[in-house]
Amino acid sequence: MTPATTIALSKTKLIRNTLFTLLFFIAGLLFIIKPFWFIRSDDSLIIVIIGYILLVLAGLGLLVYLIKLSDKKPALIIDEEGITDNSSGVAAGKILWSDIKKISVEWVSGQQLIMVEVKNPQLYIKAQKNPLKKSMMTLNYSLYKTPIHITTIGMNVKFEDLYKAVENGFQNYKR
Repeated sequence: MTPATTIALSKTKLIRNTLFTLLFFIAGLLFIIKPFWFIRSDDSLIIVIIGYILLVLAGLGLLVYLIKLSDKKPALIIDEEGITDNSSGVAAGKILWSDIKKISVEWVSGQQLIMVEVKNPQLYIKAQKNPLKKSMMTLNYSLYKTPIHITTIGMNVKFEDLYKAVENGFQNYKR
């Protein structure tokens, strides 16, 4: 029996990302309140629309980061049953090795993601109680052919080490 690998959330990374997201939130507010600071035209509608989009997206990001900052659970647990994912706002929970078809790496928006392709993606999507998480997983599924991806954005680990640990766990299961 192989001992479980536990990867913690990085409070430092989460605080940095929270502050960065807060800047976008403030920018969104300024785009709405003072659009003419950002445009030389008489028509500020585009800037105001961008401001509302920034406000919504950054607001959701802030909410996720603030929740993760207070989270005491590990970001990821890799054991002989599978992966327990608590790494992000769209974390999948328990992913059994027997459900996994393939593990791969994909570059998305300048960051590496571990894509976990499962046999029954709808099972993981339906398991989500939160409608926002469910819609994000559905979007991930339509874009990347899997609802589950794992990133190190809030974890205390290098991407290569994380990928190696996940891949080793999967290979050990297949043996």
